Amino acid sequence: MLNYALEDIDMKYQIEQLDQNRFGHTLLDTIYLQLQTQEPIERLMGTLQQIEDKYYQDQKEEDVSHKEYQDSCTVDLQNLDQNIKVSDNERIKLEARLEGELYPKREILQKLINQKQGELKEFKEDLNELDLQREEENEEYQHKIHEHEDVIAILVQARTLFSENLQTHDNSFIQLSNDGIELLQKHFGASIKKASKFTYRTSWGKMFKALATITSRIHQLQDSAQVENVILLIDQLLEQVHDSMDLEKFSEEKRIQAYQKTRNLLVISINTTESTLASAISDLALVNEVIQQTQASLDNVNQRLEMLQQSRDDRFTICEQEAQDYQDSRSQRDSDRDVVSQTIGLLNKSLRTLKEQLALRMSAGEQFEYF
Repeated sequence: MLNYALEDIDMKYQIEQLDQNRFGHTLLDTIYLQLQTQEPIERLMGTLQQIEDKYYQDQKEEDVSHKEYQDSCTVDLQNLDQNIKVSDNERIKLEARLEGELYPKREILQKLINQKQGELKEFKEDLNELDLQREEENEEYQHKIHEHEDVIAILVQARTLFSENLQTHDNSFIQLSNDGIELLQKHFGASIKKASKFTYRTSWGKMFKALATITSRIHQLQDSAQVENVILLIDQLLEQVHDSMDLEKFSEEKRIQAYQKTRNLLVISINTTESTLASAISDLALVNEVIQQTQASLDNVNQRLEMLQQSRDDRFTICEQEAQDYQDSRSQRDSDRDVVSQTIGLLNKSLRTLKEQLALRMSAGEQFEYF
């Protein structure tokens, strides 16, 4: 009796434990109804054994499926990691080319362009200044030549007046006529006024004043020797003026030669600088184009990297979630299989005690739940 009592207590405890599990609760309800049909217990045992076997078989299949899936996850993640590594290496190369080659080259070309633009501006300014200086020098030269020509014309006219107004007195000596003296005085007076307007050689006026003073001394010009001396003086002055004009022409030729030489050098410098500048501008445009292409490639690589990283994160999350689902499913299946196994154990242990405990359970007002 004590053994039966202890058996009932143990059976009741096991039933209570099973009853706390939702699946166990439903399974107990199903067993109770099955026992009420008076069908052979072997059929019930067979059904429970099939359920237990099916749990076992399902778990084996799920284990295989889970392993295959996780293996595919590993392969996918490895492939994604490899693609990420390849893309990241490509990104590093593109950034290295930009930072180590293209950007410095662009900066060097830009500095060269700025330098050559500055040099070209200075050369052109120097050329304009040189041309302006040459114009001023030529204008000054022309004025000097005109002044020399005016002086020569004045002296030639004075000599002509002397020559045309000479006369012989008593067949003994040559003298200047009174009309000639008057004409010369008027001529030199006008010449002094003209010389006062000269810009470069104001000393010409002093010479004309001296000649005017000479012509004012009429008694001296009535002496043939004195007349010849005056004519000789005019010839000497003409020679000096011609020499002075030749010297001006010689100096002008030297200035022109120096100007042409300097100008040719400036033109060569301008042409060389313009050529260098054009090449640098062309090279800069090409470098900028390559930079744009490289930056576009870098943007594409960064986008691909972002997509690959996102795909890897998503794949990793899905694989981890599947692993968690597998673990949860396996735990639930193990739990359900343990419930079936315990129930089979109860049936094998004492069918009579099980019937009584189930009947007491039902009489206590349990609601039926069955498969």
